[in-house]
Amino acid sequence: MFNKFFSLRLFWKFTIAIVLVVTLFGSANLYFLSYSINDLFEKELSNNGLISAKTLADRSIEPILYNDLASLNKLVSEVKRNNKNIAYVFILDANNNVMAHTFSKEVPLNLININKNNQIQTINLEYKEGITTLIRDISAPIIDSSVGQVRMGFYEDQYLRTLNLAKSFFLGLVVLFLIVGIIGAFIFSYIITKPINLLSNTAKKLDLNQFKINAFNDDKKEIILSWQNPFGVHDEIDDLFETFNGMIKRLEKTYTELQNAQESLMQSEKIAAIGTLSAGIAHEINNPIAGIQNCLKRISENPNNIKQNISYIELMDEAIQKIKNVVQGLLNFSRKQDLIFTEVDVKKVIENTLLLIAYQLEKSRITIIKDYPKKIPSIKGSFNHLEQVFLNLIINAIDAINEKKLINENYNGELDICIFTTKDYLGIKIKDNGIGIPDDKLKQIFDPFYTLKKIKQGTGLGLAVSLNILQQHHGKIEVKNNVAGGITFSIYLPLNK
Repeated sequence: MFNKFFSLRLFWKFTIAIVLVVTLFGSANLYFLSYSINDLFEKELSNNGLISAKTLADRSIEPILYNDLASLNKLVSEVKRNNKNIAYVFILDANNNVMAHTFSKEVPLNLININKNNQIQTINLEYKEGITTLIRDISAPIIDSSVGQVRMGFYEDQYLRTLNLAKSFFLGLVVLFLIVGIIGAFIFSYIITKPINLLSNTAKKLDLNQFKINAFNDDKKEIILSWQNPFGVHDEIDDLFETFNGMIKRLEKTYTELQNAQESLMQSEKIAAIGTLSAGIAHEINNPIAGIQNCLKRISENPNNIKQNISYIELMDEAIQKIKNVVQGLLNFSRKQDLIFTEVDVKKVIENTLLLIAYQLEKSRITIIKDYPKKIPSIKGSFNHLEQVFLNLIINAIDAINEKKLINENYNGELDICIFTTKDYLGIKIKDNGIGIPDDKLKQIFDPFYTLKKIKQGTGLGLAVSLNILQQHHGKIEVKNNVAGGITFSIYLPLNK
């Protein structure tokens, strides 16, 4: 079974996934971009610088041959002026003597000696007072270095600014993608989670006691849920809703069939109980009828004795009322009734049950011990269904005591009925001193068709039906063996439901 140790909403899952993907993708591309742009600018700067240096070297040949230093200085000044990226230009002869330069003062000696091998290299140069900058120093020979060489320095600041600008632009795109991704995660999580939450909330609110479908779509087909797809295109979520609606319809049908089956079981158990009660009902009816017959015989023998006849008529009316009560009680018990909750007096339910089972109790010589409080709170329940529960338990108690009498026919049976209250429940204990149930069988007695009766074959449905009725009343039932023998059933019915 899944243990929900850590919970994370879909929005955060989408957001984390997007942030990870964009960050990894952006980092990889930023590294590639930095490497590729750096390499590109390196080559571009070096190539352009080399071309510029060689061009100046070619143009310097004539002024050098004619020893025209003024033209040579004018030439290097013009080259520097035309290209703002050039930091300096100077021309050396074959002996490394400066012939022309663009410095305001003398050319730094360390700069003359730093690149004697006609290489392209980057140096840190304090070009102006207090300012150190990166310079790309490029050397180009004049003819074959026998005449001299051209030295040109190019600022790398522009190159670095361009590279940093490209990085900043790309980082801005990554941040933009992250923002757009988070917004997209919110939108998509909303689109996905809203119908899922709708399904979840509807499933939680389904009440099996009022399982009815009363919503219809435009085609007059029954639905439970409808989902307005924001894209207007049928997708998997719409399939999920259709499947859910179909499942609920099938569940409703199955539940209706189950309810009908449960009602049939209850009615079958009632009919079986009526069979048990039949001998007692016949006894309760036959005795008053015999009394009525006796009264009629006495009246016919002396019809003119008005006073005597009035007393006999009163006795006959009392007998008829007794028959009526017994028959009415039997009819009420046997009638199939819906589970309708009303205010119920549990004491009255128990007394009605004892009236139905009075003959069996008398025949089995079972003493009833009642322990009722003076004030018993009423509960919400179904009188008829609770009556069936108590009848099932009392019949089981009578059978258990009769089994004990098979061992000792003079055994005195007792049935204790106690009503009590707790903070949340009204409790009823039904305790007998019968044969009891083995401890390893206690958990099975509420299973349908399970019975341990020996003196007569039971249906095995009584306790299963009783458990179902109590669960419908939001109640519960407990069972345990008594230390002195017999068994005790404890019923708890809620006071506030």
